[in-house]
Formats: sequence, structure tokens, C-alpha cells
Amino acid sequence: MRKDAPGAPAGFTLVELMTTLAVAAILAGLAVPGMQRFLEWQRATGAMHALTTQLALARNAAVSARTPVTLCPTRGGGRCAESTDWSTGWLLYRDPTRLPQPRVPDDVLRDEHAPVHGSIRVFSTQGRVRVRYQPDGLAPGTNVTFRICSGERLHAEVVVNNSGRTRWTQAPADTPCGPPG
Repeated sequence: MRKDAPGAPAGFTLVELMTTLAVAAILAGLAVPGMQRFLEWQRATGAMHALTTQLALARNAAVSARTPVTLCPTRGGGRCAESTDWSTGWLLYRDPTRLPQPRVPDDVLRDEHAPVHGSIRVFSTQGRVRVRYQPDGLAPGTNVTFRICSGERLHAEVVVNNSGRTRWTQAPADTPCGPPG
């Protein structure tokens, strides 16, 4: 700001304003790609935490209710999808008779739709379309691996072992993503 003469209005010249806008535009251009990568990282991390929380809730529900509980990808309407793509959400239901779907609507404990951002994909091990917890907290069968993908890059893997415990590992940078084998 400058004052040319006493009593003259203070302000910016057009050159000062254009210089300031040019500097701001350059800084914004440098910051936007980094911010987009950060947002994708945050979304993928949020998906990983949402999934591990849901798995812990399923295990806890089985132990607390002393009845088997199943977690599966949802197709909506209280029904499980027969898919290894968990990106659209998951369904948690009481499963005392080991059925692939809830027997009655009252068996559904949670039906989460779109728990992850649309740019994030979640896949389970091929052939594993559900995780079933026993009343003692065990998840019998083979280990199930979930892959959390951000675009074409693998962000993390979540593994549920036979004892029902969940662990996750961060993927090395630029690891390609796809459904686990």
C-alpha cells in the first residue's frame, strides 16, 4: 500500500495486484497435486480403519451373543453379495445355521452402504465372500486377505487369521493393485 499525497486514498496498484495473484496461482498449482494425493491416502486409510472396525465389531458380536456372526459384502436390502468386491459396503448378521444369507431381517445387525469413498476399492481373497466368526471368536477356514486400493495402487492389506485376529500392513509405494489371489 502506498500513499502518494496527504489525504489521497490508500490502495494497491494494478501491477501489485497482478503480481500477488500470479504468486498465489503458482503456489496453488504446486499445492493441489500434493493435496490430492493426501486426500486419496486419507480416504484409503479411512477405508482400512472402517473395515478393521467392522471386523472387530463382528468378532465382538459373536463372542457377546454366543452365536456365530457373519460379515459379507452387501448388495442392499439386508442381503449378501456373492462377490469378493467389498467396496460398496458390508452386512453383519447373526448366523447360527451357517446360511449364505440372513434368515430373517431381525438377524441383520448392521448393513453399511458406501462406507468408503467411491475412489477406493476393497477386495477379499478369491473365493472368500464372507468372514464367519464363531462364539469363541475364531474365524475358521483359511486366512482372508482384504486389499485396499486407491486407484491402481495398493494402499494396504488387512488379514484375518483363523484365530479371528485382524492385522494390517501398509503397502510399499506404487504397488499395483488387484484382487488378492
